Amino acid sequence: MTDSVVGTSPMGKRAAHGGDGATSRMVKLAKLLTFDAVPERIVDTADETFVTVRSKCGGAVERPIKDGKTPVAFTGYRIHAGQLVYSRIDARNNAFAIVPDELDGAVVSKDFPVFRIDESQVLPAYLMHFFRAGQLQRAIQQRSKGITNRQRIKEEELLAFPVPLPSLSEQRRIVEILDRADAIRAKRRQLLADYDELPRSLFVEMFGDPVSNPKGWEYAALSALGSVERGVSKFRPRNAPELLGGPYPLIQTGDVTHAKLYIRDYTSTYSELGLSQSRMWHRGTLCITIAANIAQTAILDFDACFPDSVVGFVANENTNNLFIHYWFTFFQEILERQAPESAQKNINLKILSKLEVILPPLALQREFARRVEAIAAARAKAERALALDDELFASLQSRAFRGAL
Repeated sequence: MTDSVVGTSPMGKRAAHGGDGATSRMVKLAKLLTFDAVPERIVDTADETFVTVRSKCGGAVERPIKDGKTPVAFTGYRIHAGQLVYSRIDARNNAFAIVPDELDGAVVSKDFPVFRIDESQVLPAYLMHFFRAGQLQRAIQQRSKGITNRQRIKEEELLAFPVPLPSLSEQRRIVEILDRADAIRAKRRQLLADYDELPRSLFVEMFGDPVSNPKGWEYAALSALGSVERGVSKFRPRNAPELLGGPYPLIQTGDVTHAKLYIRDYTSTYSELGLSQSRMWHRGTLCITIAANIAQTAILDFDACFPDSVVGFVANENTNNLFIHYWFTFFQEILERQAPESAQKNINLKILSKLEVILPPLALQREFARRVEAIAAARAKAERALALDDELFASLQSRAFRGAL
């Protein structure tokens, strides 16, 4: 190899040796990457494929263009399979990718510099694993300039960063180990995704489609199946400092939206004054959002307050909150059938209370709830296993790029 050594690893002497005994050097990216694009005037934009780069090394993907939003002519780059492309704006969020075959000939703006990789020195897969490891990302975050969340890193800054470079055979060994470990994580994530879909499929299997109701169940208004009441936040402004920072959990619409089934975490709390102008809801309450993302639901796993942008539902003896929660996963279709068009994007308590819910036998609803709880327990176990997989993978990454793997 003809690349020059620009320094030794700050991690210590052990980092200077790969697993095969070969010396691993710190080499600037400028020695491995060559800018590889010619500015081109893109005129017939309607006939082009546009590309963006996902954060967290999530890949180069086609950027969809909304109807009627065809971009105007611009000067950009035409990219080709095997090139490295990154986002100047999102480099701090690890937006690096290798262009896949299916995007060969697509176009990007000049905020997506493109490079040819010198594969006689570095494997593209090794380089991408290095990017994913996070050392470069942290260095970029320290150096990037600009307005928050729009911080660009220029090509010359990127190319000045060093990368540990063992022999090609050692790179292959590292890639094989990390690929195997990552494949295990991918399978675990797919298992979690399958668990997330399973309750909805089980709902249809046991009760039929709640929109068309092919099993002919009777209907009951939501308000006939339990209490339907808005959260309380009397004081204005709602985020007044004196209301916050106490011991009482405060749930916001985002907490409901981001929960899978149960709300187990919170980021805001009420003070004594905050509690006095709100209301404490009990563990097990079904929270329903009526602002922002409407009709997202999740069940409280602890006592908490929430504002009037969230509705609390507490089931009576005719149903249970797990059944109602999954009934709400069909909400958009149900709303389109039952509510006037003018109300479909501005749901309120009155409309919500009048929605008609299918009413299967209570024993069947309870059996559904029992199965959902079993699925949730299995998912939690898989989630814990994934956390351990992630820890192992992070350890392997760290060891790989300091020569200790």
